[in-house]
Amino acid sequence: MTLLIFLAVFIYFFLLRAKISFACMTVLVGRKASESGNVLVAHNEDAPGRYTMQTHLVHKLRRHPGTTIKFEPDTAELELNPTRTSLLWSEAKTYNPDKPEPSFCDLYVNGFGVVICSNNCADSKEDSPELFNGGIAYGLRRLVAEKAMNARDALNIACDLVDKYGYASSGRSYAFADCDEIFVMQIVNGKHYAIQRVPDDEAAIIPNHYTIHDCDKKARGYNELVNYAIKRGWHDPENIFDFAKVYQSEATYGLEKNTHRHVRAFEILLDIDLSGLLDHEWESLPFSIKPAHKVNIDTLKKILRTHFEGTSSNNSNGNTPHFDSPLTICNIDTLESTIAEIRRRPERIILRKALGRPCFAPYVPFYFGINSIPEGYEDVESEKSLREHFNTQPQDLDYKNNAWFMNQEVQAACDLLYPEKSEIIREKISEVESVIEKKLSDIDPQIELRIKTNPYIAGAMIEGAVMSWAEDAKNLMNELKSELAIIPAEAENNISPEKNFVVRINNDKFDSESLDISQCRCGPSYLPVKKWSECLNIVRNDKFFTLKFADSEWIHDAVPCFMDLYILLVNKDGSKRAATVKIKILEV
Repeated sequence: MTLLIFLAVFIYFFLLRAKISFACMTVLVGRKASESGNVLVAHNEDAPGRYTMQTHLVHKLRRHPGTTIKFEPDTAELELNPTRTSLLWSEAKTYNPDKPEPSFCDLYVNGFGVVICSNNCADSKEDSPELFNGGIAYGLRRLVAEKAMNARDALNIACDLVDKYGYASSGRSYAFADCDEIFVMQIVNGKHYAIQRVPDDEAAIIPNHYTIHDCDKKARGYNELVNYAIKRGWHDPENIFDFAKVYQSEATYGLEKNTHRHVRAFEILLDIDLSGLLDHEWESLPFSIKPAHKVNIDTLKKILRTHFEGTSSNNSNGNTPHFDSPLTICNIDTLESTIAEIRRRPERIILRKALGRPCFAPYVPFYFGINSIPEGYEDVESEKSLREHFNTQPQDLDYKNNAWFMNQEVQAACDLLYPEKSEIIREKISEVESVIEKKLSDIDPQIELRIKTNPYIAGAMIEGAVMSWAEDAKNLMNELKSELAIIPAEAENNISPEKNFVVRINNDKFDSESLDISQCRCGPSYLPVKKWSECLNIVRNDKFFTLKFADSEWIHDAVPCFMDLYILLVNKDGSKRAATVKIKILEV
């Protein structure tokens, strides 16, 4: 095997093993480009496979000096700061028996008002990274979040960590934001990175490729970045240095799934048609732009929810767009969508959070100043989650009757019944969001006043408001489940590879005589229907009917847990219904 082939195989299996998130999306808006005058960070967290999202409130902590931690087993042991500030933490949880997971998800807001999120930018050209004791991966965001006092401090801490340990992933873009500034740090596997500040009157889009072209030449690491590229033969010093073009792998430079999301997001901000840039002209996109209008929350929701409607990039043809190619911004792998509005007082920072795919979920405002997490958003308390983030067990992904799985059920049914139910579902979500936003606009000035005069009352108001909005969202999802008329099914056996499985549905829930079983399918919400199990036969009796489904490839890759599966029921006239069954997946 040649060296080139060996490296290609190594990289392929490394990425497969690591399950790196390939489709996150971030929009960064400077304070003078924002309608409210506040810095805005909008982010879709995307990752493929079986996940759950948890929201944690992490309290301040003092530690013994010299306390260390090892996150991933194959990375460096890191020294923790003696003081940990408070954190609002969005945690993505999954299970991978070959490698503790996940290293490259999670959004943090800390008690100093710093927001941290990231996007995969694989692959870089780097094939011989300099790493100390395995380098740093997840630890970068955690250590920055626990300590950084502002965005510039976050950037410096991150640079120190990468300079010392080296970064243990092919390529990634980090955003560090506070109420005044936003910095983007785009890292190459090892110890090289590019830095750019988002101008106060501009907005930046980060899909899954490097977006910094003209680096800040005065920033840390610039000279080392250029000199290393010259040494490796990637850059001719006679040419202008373009970081993205020089360091992005030829195999991932200009991927359609990235360029379409990049161009279409800028299109919304600029309010013009940029279709002409979708070929090689996308390279002319600057790192950041001045939006056509001041950016508000609705604009960011539109970007994070878009499937490129009304453009040549939309190829859904009336079907659900979440599995489309080119990949849409809101897609099947979207785990959570967050819009952070960063105010000067950290307790007044607002995170609007939509669980799962935001086109079929309401954005619920969370003040940073809450004292507890609303019911259904956190299954495991924060300190335990901090300790066990890299020790997730299959049962940690069991179905639970909580906000995450309630949203998953609605979204899976919406995809199955698309487009018949999609418009009315979106209308109902929009109505409830409008009510919640009106409540927010009414109470927010009162909270601001009370913080100055009686912070205890302000805290109670914040707590009551967030709990109320979470309850509004819960009631909405229950209403949507009724609107979708999701049919409950029961499992007659567990699922294991090489075996078929059977589900039972009561006759009073559905008339089985009309079924076209050749079109019926069963599978998990994180995969397209074409990858689900086919229906093999139907057996009827007076009280219920059973459907037997075939062993399928997805079962062999599934997490062995108590899983929510979804059933597409197709009638002979082409009409469809959605059903759901909770079933145990047995370990291979």
